[in-house]
Amino acid sequence: MAGATTPIWCLLLPIVAVSVHATSTATGITAIVLGFAAGAGLFIAGAGTIAWLATAGVAGVGLLTAVAQRRGEGRDDALRRRENELAGVRTELRDLRGQHVAGAEGRIVALTRANQALQSEVERGRRVLEEALDASRTKTSFLLKISHELRTPLNAIVGYTELLLEHPEEAEPEELQADLTRILGAAHELLALIDSVLDLARLEAGKFELHIEEFALHDLVHECVAAVTPLADRGGNKLKLKLSRELGTIRSDRTRLRQVLVQLLGNACKFTRGGLVELRVEPMTLPTGAVYLLSVRDTGVGIDPAYLPRLFTPFSQADDSPTRRFGGLGVGLALCRHYCTLLGGEISAESELGKGTVFRVQVPATARDPRDAGVMVSAF
Repeated sequence: MAGATTPIWCLLLPIVAVSVHATSTATGITAIVLGFAAGAGLFIAGAGTIAWLATAGVAGVGLLTAVAQRRGEGRDDALRRRENELAGVRTELRDLRGQHVAGAEGRIVALTRANQALQSEVERGRRVLEEALDASRTKTSFLLKISHELRTPLNAIVGYTELLLEHPEEAEPEELQADLTRILGAAHELLALIDSVLDLARLEAGKFELHIEEFALHDLVHECVAAVTPLADRGGNKLKLKLSRELGTIRSDRTRLRQVLVQLLGNACKFTRGGLVELRVEPMTLPTGAVYLLSVRDTGVGIDPAYLPRLFTPFSQADDSPTRRFGGLGVGLALCRHYCTLLGGEISAESELGKGTVFRVQVPATARDPRDAGVMVSAF
């Protein structure tokens, strides 16, 4: 019997192995079924009690394996659920962290923008305050200057008039004419100062008008040179005029262009002693059209380069000290710039201390409509 049943026992060994090494509940159940099938086979073969014991042993092992595997699967399911819960918690934490970081970054950005806006407001307030202080200082300087400049010709007018009234019968015709000439000159000087201030006020108020007409530029240039010749003679200066042979007519405001040239030539003569004052006029063709270039060059004291940016600012002078040698309100060059802008042109200056100055005025041969001229007027 033992020899006849040996193959059957060999058959039971893999079943037992399957039962012991079952990796799932289904495998354990399969091992139990196979154990019963093998026991039935052994019983039919005549194994008797041994077959049932083998069957019971195999079934028990399979059952224990199935139960253990079931418990293991339950633990695995619980672990997987915990892992899923932990993954959800981690995801929520990441979301919360992202929201917190985003909120913090948003608050930082908002605070940064608010800080920048505050700094901009502070800077704008500082600039407004500086401009107000500059305007106040400029007005104070203007009042001091205008009081001095107005008193000088007024004192001359009053003084010579009193002399004539004290002894009118003793005045010789030549002396009377000389005194009247001095009075007339002082009156003209006073009138020119008042006109300059009023012109600048009209420019500030936007009430300034141009009178455009066609005239010969050659005649205007000679008229301006004749007007400043006495001033050049008093300073021992030599006037030099260079005119292009191609000069023709110009359509512009004759009075304002004359004021510009007389102002520049007068300044050159005032700040030059025993030197040369040169006026050069030549036509030019630019992409915008035909223009005239008028250059006034002198060999005078020159201008400090640090002052050049403020050269065309109203009531500003290179020498603002109480001991300054040259008079004036400091409105002439500001008016020149505004006149040139109104005429559709521009003005510029180059200078070096001790070597003189050159002013360049560029005006179109045909002035544009004054209503289209954007005039930038400096506040004072």
